[in-house]
Order: sequence, then structure tokens, then C-alpha cells
Amino acid sequence: MSRLPITREIRIASDLRATVFEDVDLNLFDLHVDNNGPGLGVIVGRTFRGCRLQGPAIMLVSMGVRFNDCNFGDPDGDMRNLVLRAEGKRALGTIPFRDTLFDGCEFLNVGFTGPSEILDQLLLVSGTAPKI
Repeated sequence: MSRLPITREIRIASDLRATVFEDVDLNLFDLHVDNNGPGLGVIVGRTFRGCRLQGPAIMLVSMGVRFNDCNFGDPDGDMRNLVLRAEGKRALGTIPFRDTLFDGCEFLNVGFTGPSEILDQLLLVSGTAPKI
């Protein structure tokens, strides 16, 4: 059963170091800073269910990240508006995730980058993603 659309009242996550987040709202930059400090590290081994994840932010999607029944936000009719490709070997200024599940989540004002294989799969999405 789909969790989308998320229609509940806003509920800010109280513990940004938790490993499982359910039915809460998070700012991705705050999550990154609270877990790693600015400009450092990767967010690893988390589960997000029924969450709203807010930017502005660019999420670096890495190994083991899965999206199940997610709304990636308003691409203004074109998913390419949410996907960014790094021209070099690194995607600086991003919030990196690895080994993380997003299940029934909504992304607000978030762009996505990562390896070409992942970005190509995201480009096939029309609002709700297959497992990646």
C-alpha cells in the first residue's frame, strides 16, 4: 500500500542521528551537518519511511541506495530538471548517501546526482521510482 501522497501535518524529526525515520520531516542539510559536520562524510545505513526530505540540496546517490514508491518532487514535466551530472570525478557540494532505503518518501527542492547508471534509472521515472 502506497504512503503517497503524504498529507499529514508537518512533524520535524527530533533525533537526526537515528537510523530509522518514519513519518517525519527532515532538512537534508541539517541531517548532513548533524551526522558528519559540514563538508565531511557520507550518510550510511539509514531507513526513511513516509518522510518528507527537504532541500535545497543535491543528493549524491551511491551504492546501496534504494527508492521504493517515492515522489521526487516537481520536475516541471521533465525528470531531467532534477538530475545533475558531475563533469569531473567528484560531485562537490552534495550530500552523499550510501546503503539507504527511501520508502514512500517525498522530496522537496532536491536534485540528484551520482553514477551514470543510477541517473539513467532516475531519468526513466515519472514521479514514482522503481527500486534502485
